[in-house]
Amino acid sequence: MIKKTTLRISVPVLALMMVFAAMLTSLAASANVIDDSANILRADKGNIEARFNQISDKTGWQIILYTNRSGIDVELNDYYNKNYYDTHSYDDDALVLVYDLGSNRGTVITHGDAMDYISDQRMNELGRTLHSYMDKKDYAGGAMAFADKIEKYYDDGIPKGDTFNNISYEEKHNKFLYNLKKRGWLYGIIGIAAGVAFFFITKSRYKNMGKSGTYDLAANSSANLEDVEDTFVTQHTTVRTIEKSNSSSSGGSSSGGGGSTHGGGDF
Repeated sequence: MIKKTTLRISVPVLALMMVFAAMLTSLAASANVIDDSANILRADKGNIEARFNQISDKTGWQIILYTNRSGIDVELNDYYNKNYYDTHSYDDDALVLVYDLGSNRGTVITHGDAMDYISDQRMNELGRTLHSYMDKKDYAGGAMAFADKIEKYYDDGIPKGDTFNNISYEEKHNKFLYNLKKRGWLYGIIGIAAGVAFFFITKSRYKNMGKSGTYDLAANSSANLEDVEDTFVTQHTTVRTIEKSNSSSSGGSSSGGGGSTHGGGDF
């Protein structure tokens, strides 16, 4: 009896531990990234990384700095979100600062919880600050100023009364699909853990079924059957043809090509 109880308790506890570990893993921010493809940061790289780590420890967001000389002439926010962030295994809660020296422009990309803190008004302020550093070619100074602004916005909290038109949803009417794409592995672990727990609990409860667990149905039950007859006197079938509408309705989604759900803006 003690052995059975231990089995029934230990399996669910193990399953819960697996789920809890998976949740902690998903909530913890990954290491911050400084991808200096343009080779402009050099000796300042260590100081920037240390400052980013401070912000990441406070906010739980992964912070990525990417420099290049691509000279992209389209909207940078959507382009780099689709062709940089979406092509890497970065966190759901993340901030990406991009310097494109080829076009002398940059962009800030927000994801997850970070989107709630960067309103349109804050993005405009942040963009003016970053562009002033970029004009002076002080890219390291701009990265440090970026970190200072992000920390201030986080400390001030989610702004009330501001607008958030900078957020572009991948699936504006089906956020479930977006979450499934980004967190499908976590849901898989939870499903497997629940399945393992169900299997072992069921097995422990019914493992003694057999000759010793048979039930004499004839001796311990009775049946009383009655005839039931339904007669249809009249039956009508109505068929209606519904015309398909030729007009297409817009879901109000933002401009295409944005990739995964994100926010931010160019500067």
